[in-house]
Amino acid sequence: MQKRTSSKFALIFSALVFVAIGIGVFIGARRFIADARLVAHTHEVISRIDEIQSMVLDAESAERGYLLTGSQAYLLDYQMSVERLPLLLAALSKSVPDNPDQLHNATKLKELVNRRLQQIQHVVDIYDAQGLDSARAAINQTAFRTTSAIREQVRTMVEQERELLVERAASSRRSADLLLGLAFAGIPFGLAVVASVYGILLSELRRRSRAEKRAANASQQLAGNLEQIERSSADLQTLGRYTGLLQSCANPEEALEISARTLEALMPNVAGSVYLLRASNDRAENIVSWGTPLIETSAFLVPSDCWAIRRGQPHVIDDLLRDASCPHITRPEAGTSVATACIPMSAQGTQIGFLFLSGAGPGPLPRLNIAESAVEQLSLALSNLRLRESLRLQSIRDPLTGLYNRRYLEESLTREIARCGRRNLPLSVIMLDVDHFKQFNDTHGHGGGDALLAAVGQLLSSRLRGEDIACRYGGEEFTVILPESDSSDALRRAEELRLALSQMSVPLSGKTLPPITASLGVASYPVDGVAGLTLLRKADAALYRAKRSGRNRVAPFDAALDGAG
Repeated sequence: MQKRTSSKFALIFSALVFVAIGIGVFIGARRFIADARLVAHTHEVISRIDEIQSMVLDAESAERGYLLTGSQAYLLDYQMSVERLPLLLAALSKSVPDNPDQLHNATKLKELVNRRLQQIQHVVDIYDAQGLDSARAAINQTAFRTTSAIREQVRTMVEQERELLVERAASSRRSADLLLGLAFAGIPFGLAVVASVYGILLSELRRRSRAEKRAANASQQLAGNLEQIERSSADLQTLGRYTGLLQSCANPEEALEISARTLEALMPNVAGSVYLLRASNDRAENIVSWGTPLIETSAFLVPSDCWAIRRGQPHVIDDLLRDASCPHITRPEAGTSVATACIPMSAQGTQIGFLFLSGAGPGPLPRLNIAESAVEQLSLALSNLRLRESLRLQSIRDPLTGLYNRRYLEESLTREIARCGRRNLPLSVIMLDVDHFKQFNDTHGHGGGDALLAAVGQLLSSRLRGEDIACRYGGEEFTVILPESDSSDALRRAEELRLALSQMSVPLSGKTLPPITASLGVASYPVDGVAGLTLLRKADAALYRAKRSGRNRVAPFDAALDGAG
């Protein structure tokens, strides 16, 4: 009777141990999933904040384009930004109801954005009623301060979200460590309990044969469950580390390379490829691949060739010989069973591409849920990287000519002067101005003037070296920084640019605009100055001397003639 009681007690105790382990793993897994959702939510809030900033920049760019060209197309872009911003601001407020500080920041951001839109609309109304000069006069420091306040508010909100992201990522790591601790501590303890139960039952072999078989079956099942728990914990830890690496990627290439290595490790017997849609959404291209595929698939394809992109959901094939596959997949040879899966990639309502997986069939590919989780994180990371790059280009590029803007010019000139100074190398600056541009603009309209300025920008981009920096200084005036070029080399290259500009052909509405000429001024470091602003001022003085001398010529700076010290 005592042995039977001990046997029952041992069985009950072992069951309680594994129930406790299972409950602990379940609670830890739920906590990890909740942390992962919070991390994804933080990324979503950051993405919405960046999108609001981008939309404000689009509205400002459209306003400038409309003021410069009078084109209704820019006004339509501006109206689209005005209509979209309230929706984005409302969505942002709904995303942070549980964070009073961020909710207050979102309300403040909404006020600043509405104030900036009112300022833009005020300038546009003045332009429509009184013309460009009045509109320019209406633009004051208030607009700049509002834009700066918006930028500062966005930075504050993003920093707060990133602080939350650090906290939530740390919580996620703690959850993963808890799962691993339960798995590694529970395995030896559970096995010890099973061994004890087995020893007790062995002494009662004849009377407890059925009980011994049940215990053996329970032991086998428990070992399988523990192995599965250990594998799941390792997968969760790998996905957590993968998410953290994606957050630190500087470009899409890094994100794709990390994704390829991670998925290859998580799905060792499955080959895969990531296809990304081009900006025009007319083609998808195989960007990165891993593993040894059992079938061939197109390197380039139209989006309609993939069922996953068409339907916006995973398209899983258990056996290509029996099921309908995507058109971009070749049919396998007879007798070869291959399983495939196409998983679409999308973020913020925009399709990015899809993940293609293939492996031995029949039957669904193993661990597709892991691949879907990785695709979700990769899609969000690629979307954020593209939005970040778009914002960076908008901040340093002139939208009409495609050249760098004046702010980037001043930053680059200071940096290049410091670099050339450290290496004892020269540097030159060319100031270029289109002759009689106002007369040209009055004759051929703003459309002709814009076409001419855009053509000048394209010519400068094609004629310069990779290390040269071409910028639009303002209006019809351009600036070129020539690192490691002395005065004689800069004068020669300025003359080449002048000749190329005089031979340039600019088409507009089926006709060719008349040829133009340009005047150029050159100043060099360190002969004419050692500060960036000084070089710009002296190159500008040389430019105006070239204009006074009859235009269509290149003039170096001369202190005796230009009167600039």
